[in-house]
Amino acid sequence: MPRLILAVTGNIASGKSAVARMFHEKGCALIDADKVAHELYAAHPALVRQVAQEFGDEFLHPDGTLNRKRLGARVFGDPAALAALNRIVHPHLVVALRERVFSALRVMNRVVVDAALIVEWGAHREADALVLVTAPEPVRLARLMERDGLSHDEAERRIRSQMPEEEKRPYAGFEIVNTGSHEDLQRQVDAVWEKIEAKEN
Repeated sequence: MPRLILAVTGNIASGKSAVARMFHEKGCALIDADKVAHELYAAHPALVRQVAQEFGDEFLHPDGTLNRKRLGARVFGDPAALAALNRIVHPHLVVALRERVFSALRVMNRVVVDAALIVEWGAHREADALVLVTAPEPVRLARLMERDGLSHDEAERRIRSQMPEEEKRPYAGFEIVNTGSHEDLQRQVDAVWEKIEAKEN
């Protein structure tokens, strides 16, 4: 069976992580960029200090670890702040993700990477296939307000902080539209998986 690096991306509240888990159930090792970022902060105190120097010590917990929730609330909706954070963190994160992928491929020959910003990083070029998960903005707004308890304005700012779906679409080999039931989402994942397997054989 040939090696496969599958990347799954999608903007906030699109359901990309649910799709990535479904590909994991197909037999792919799952690498979650958000979890890798969390581990990166824990393993590299110098990186946390650099973030604190940029944004202030109020974004640290009393024990010196990064308050990611507070930092997220600060940078979402502020393009300049988000760009500053990205400049600090993303080069390290891309390297860490690449290392995780190579490590996973030593054990399994199929890997799925769950990463919201993989197109923005340019790292989608390292994947064999890119799946874009989309949902209409009103649906994503409703999910953010219900799931995360955000106000309409807060949810809208988070959506606006990301590259629009239509700008990511040209890079994707597959698109999954997540507006229906879990069963509908599973059917779409199954269909994409069948196409990927057909290409490999």
